[in-house]
Amino acid sequence: MLKKVLYGLKQTPKAWYSRIDNYMISFGFWKSLSEVTLNVKKTNSDILMISLYVDDLLVTGSNAQQVEEFKQKMIQAFEMTDLGLMTYFLGMEIKQNKNEIFICQKKYANEILKKF
Repeated sequence: MLKKVLYGLKQTPKAWYSRIDNYMISFGFWKSLSEVTLNVKKTNSDILMISLYVDDLLVTGSNAQQVEEFKQKMIQAFEMTDLGLMTYFLGMEIKQNKNEIFICQKKYANEILKKF
């Protein structure tokens, strides 16, 4: 019950962003100057990018093992669930296959994805 009450408070988003920012910085991420929701970490030739929108995280990177390790750390540190490949985000439908990604606005997605 307490979580539900706290979730609705005006200061909750600020506290959440502060907590997640501190966590990201502690693991060597830096914040993009042009996109405040984007956190980036470069290790040798690998890159890990995290985009945070409210309580959704998009995780991608050049090293699949690094991506998995990051997701496991996040699951341990926060109450999170890995939803797998992205299929919907901010009004867009996403369909991913081995060598391609198809992105469509929600308005037309159902018609187009049926043909895909």
